[in-house]
Amino acid sequence: MSFQETITGLRASGKKVLVIGLGISGIESSRFLVRRGLRVLLVERQDEQAFLAKSKFAPSVEELRSIGVEVLCGVDGEAIAPLLSDVGLAILSPGVPLESAIVGTIVRLKVPYVSELELGVELHGGRSVVVTGSNGKSTTVSLIDHMLREAGIRSYLCGNVGTPVISNEELHQEGSASRAVLVVEASSYQLEACTVLKPAVSVMLNLSENHLERHGSMERYGAAKARAFRLQDGGDVTVANADDPAVMALVHASRAQLALFGRSPLAELLGKAPIAASVGEGGAGGSISLGLEGRVETYRTEESALLGSHNRQNMAAAIVAARTLGARPEAVQRSLETFQPLEHRLEVVSRGSQHLVINDSKSTTVAASLAALTTVRSHFPEHRLILMLGGLSKAGSWAPLLKIVKTEGEAIEPVVCFGKDGPLLASHCRAMGIPSVVAPSLEEATAHALQALTRLPKGVLLLSPGCASFDEFRDFEHRGAEFKRHVRGRLGLPLSAEVPPCVSL
Repeated sequence: MSFQETITGLRASGKKVLVIGLGISGIESSRFLVRRGLRVLLVERQDEQAFLAKSKFAPSVEELRSIGVEVLCGVDGEAIAPLLSDVGLAILSPGVPLESAIVGTIVRLKVPYVSELELGVELHGGRSVVVTGSNGKSTTVSLIDHMLREAGIRSYLCGNVGTPVISNEELHQEGSASRAVLVVEASSYQLEACTVLKPAVSVMLNLSENHLERHGSMERYGAAKARAFRLQDGGDVTVANADDPAVMALVHASRAQLALFGRSPLAELLGKAPIAASVGEGGAGGSISLGLEGRVETYRTEESALLGSHNRQNMAAAIVAARTLGARPEAVQRSLETFQPLEHRLEVVSRGSQHLVINDSKSTTVAASLAALTTVRSHFPEHRLILMLGGLSKAGSWAPLLKIVKTEGEAIEPVVCFGKDGPLLASHCRAMGIPSVVAPSLEEATAHALQALTRLPKGVLLLSPGCASFDEFRDFEHRGAEFKRHVRGRLGLPLSAEVPPCVSL
């Protein structure tokens, strides 16, 4: 039975849909279901007083109740059991693990469940591209969306990038043949509950240690990511990073047409897959070569504002995805030249004649911070670097990043460690013989780092935390916004100061 048939049946029977989690996915799912004429019960594990005091979604509670949603807070685990007698379907928000007590209860009582992302994609019924990986997802989906729009192909950017799939207004329209292409950023949290997801194009950017506190192992983390392509067939395309052995170990099981991108020469990549994009040896140079349908296309990248070898990989993946979805080469080229980097991703906050301050709050993993550090050092080799790390450290090793910091020696000032796990990060630095200082909060860390920056003849201050933000902030956007506010306040700049575009990272 399709999800469309399921919803029709629920409406006819009068059974409720249970929505678990009062975040953006749960809120938008509830609104969607009410518009479809369904009875909705939304539950949140936090008690209501705590939720209203702490959550940015607090105003949504009364709004949902006003449209008929039954909102219950402080419900978790077995407490949901008495409420399930007239529930016909449960929708899981990304923050609800499959191993959670509440999911265990609904499984035991045989209530079917679906993730918000999968429900939205399947109800849409049109073409979709699903992008996953440990790093670079938001930039890549935004670039694909930009390429499709430049080519005159309607697209809808959604998923983990910030807009739930279920928010798509097209889901309320009849017919799917002329619908926009869904460009979906998918996290492992969103993918792990997917059972029927089958995108026209899937993209696996990379795989590194991340979210192990939820998944428990790299194997389970990778298995969640692999749900993006496990049901694809020969009419679909799987786009994969040929330079990442962990990615290649997963995609060998895909039955879709394989498309590779990587640093190897194009001929070598085309020997392994019918579609390939080469960014050149070591990611250097000013072009990306694409082999498609027996032709070679060359895309210039020297005018792109996306700098760094990791972003060249993202560009290559986006080119492959957009071209297989029908974007013309000239539109793809224009997109590379006009796309602007996203906020909180190597974003220049302040620039003087010899000093720069860069906000990379989006880097919540060691691998992401390593990519940011490498990019900044390659573009400003004569500048000393002040690196700010901190927040809630995730499971996994800090050695890959700290080895590079150690190798850079005096080019990097003492690392500023902040937040809840600042002392832990400082201990990792000490173990590697790397000088560090500890600040309890982002504000104090920023003040210390700016003082150190002013003492340098040429310097770059880089916030690239390598950690989750939830010790002090709602999310990485909140952390990045507060960092910019602290920097501009201490430097006497307007809070909305524009940074001239002569340097884009």
